[in-house]
Amino acid sequence: MKLTALRLHNVRRFAGTGVAVEGIGDGVNVLCAVNEFGKSTCFDALHALFFQPYSGTPGAVQALRPYSGGSPLVEADIATPEGAFRLTKQFYGGKRAMVRELSSGRLIAQADEAEKFIGALVQGGTTGPAGLLWVRQGITGIERRAKSEEESEKRARESVLLSVQGEVESLTGGRRMAQAVAACEEELSRLVTATRRPKAGGPYALALDERDRLAEAERKLATEVAELRAALDRRRSIRNRLDELEDRDEENARRSALAQAEKDLATAKTQGEALKTAEAQAALARSQRDAANQALSAYRRSLARLAELQALESEGTGKRDDALARQRAAAEFGRAAAAAVEA
Repeated sequence: MKLTALRLHNVRRFAGTGVAVEGIGDGVNVLCAVNEFGKSTCFDALHALFFQPYSGTPGAVQALRPYSGGSPLVEADIATPEGAFRLTKQFYGGKRAMVRELSSGRLIAQADEAEKFIGALVQGGTTGPAGLLWVRQGITGIERRAKSEEESEKRARESVLLSVQGEVESLTGGRRMAQAVAACEEELSRLVTATRRPKAGGPYALALDERDRLAEAERKLATEVAELRAALDRRRSIRNRLDELEDRDEENARRSALAQAEKDLATAKTQGEALKTAEAQAALARSQRDAANQALSAYRRSLARLAELQALESEGTGKRDDALARQRAAAEFGRAAAAAVEA
């Protein structure tokens, strides 16, 4: 397996942004930058990609998270005898692990299957050349080791340094790496003490003092720049507003809009008065309707009473007619009886 590219996003000092190391080729590749520029962050992120599960948050993963929070993302391109692949892990929010084929972009593994794929790549894990050999800041690996393991790792590191020394000697025409190291140490001794502290009055100490002075001046100037920018923004806003007020077309448009608004207000007032009149008329109509409903109810009750009286009258007339008929019959019977007696 060969590493060909490394990309980080939202990892430590790269909060909210990213960094990419592309075009890693065969042979010795040198990652060079000033202190606190993110070199160790790249190696720690690479270690997390290969040796930390995407679903957990152990100390090695927590150390990748920026102070502002967020979800660190680490991505690496690798080349193997089976092909070229892109490995991706994101920790914390949106946690995921993926393996894609570089040539086609096809997703070939994710989640636990991606972890198994990466585990097969490193094989021997963190123990050394059987998997990945880490040589960083004087030790191999990241985890704490026993004394015996540390000694073994130091010897492994010395072997790697000897290999690097051979590369340097081949590039420098046979000059020994030790000479370069000695020259560096001599130059360094002019700048710092044995404990690596700046020498008082030395160029390094003066440079640090100058840096602090310039940083303080930069801070003050940044404050002034912010205040001036805010003042310029206010001035620009006021000037734009003044230009709007002084523009004749805008003034005519405002006057026209004001006249129309006054006209609309007068119309609204007229309509309001008409509405009040209509509401009074509606109230009167409702009162008249209620009175008419009461009169109608009384009329209907009177009709019902009339029907009852008519029924009673009809019944009385019937009874009267029956009585008269019986009276006539009795009279006839009386006359007939009297006639019979006389005979």
